[in-house]
Amino acid sequence: MSTESKYYQYNPEKRNIFIETHVRRVNIILDAFMNLLHIISSHGASIAEVFLRKKFGERYITLAQSIAIFFILQFICVSIGNQPYGNFSVAPLVLFAFAYLGFSIYHRLEITKYGTTYNFQRFSLSDGELAPFWDKIIGRKIFGIKINLYHVTVIFEPLLVVLIGLFLMLISFTLLLGLVIFISGISLWARSFEKARRGREWVLDNIDKKITSEMKYDVFIGRKPKSQTKGVYLPIELPDDEETRQALYNAVSDANSFEGDIWDNDNLDEK
Repeated sequence: MSTESKYYQYNPEKRNIFIETHVRRVNIILDAFMNLLHIISSHGASIAEVFLRKKFGERYITLAQSIAIFFILQFICVSIGNQPYGNFSVAPLVLFAFAYLGFSIYHRLEITKYGTTYNFQRFSLSDGELAPFWDKIIGRKIFGIKINLYHVTVIFEPLLVVLIGLFLMLISFTLLLGLVIFISGISLWARSFEKARRGREWVLDNIDKKITSEMKYDVFIGRKPKSQTKGVYLPIELPDDEETRQALYNAVSDANSFEGDIWDNDNLDEK
């Protein structure tokens, strides 16, 4: 444990020289594509989400979005219904669109019960609670792999929707409905994956900030190698004069006294 570890105060607003010198490899085109996909998939995913989950946040599903998607589905039915594309029917999709709108209205009424504007008891951007049967799967082992929340939200839940869509696509009468559900399942997977990726990046960023805050004393004052500083280092030759190194340490110090927060570790220091 670092000499200074019990005295630091983590402050995410300050610049971190260790992180800035290790700029991550960024694919600008891929990032732009993922951001666009995240936005687009939000609407497609909501088609499946209203049937799969409950207790949404006030700002996650809105009636404006639901009504817009309802009319888009109806427009598809009208447009395709007037064309001789095959022997499939638009009737299942018409009924599905009404069911989607009905469930959306139900969730809006549910929101007024569980959390409305300026209610500190409910996260307004909550993407809903999973169906209860998923709780029976979480924690179990499948093919030697222990299932967790990530597996359910990113893999199993979207996969369920995709499989339902593929099954309906095999039946000529429900082909169009199956295609819409299939696209919704893909959208749900893309959105869930991107949310999980962003969450993991945030956690890793903050863990790195905590580690560098702990190790900066050993890097600047102790000039210890990476093997003793959890991999933290600066690719420069630090001054031999300890007073100069102390001045550098003070320049990057993000605290002078300990203050407990979500990342505090004084309990670890005392053990």
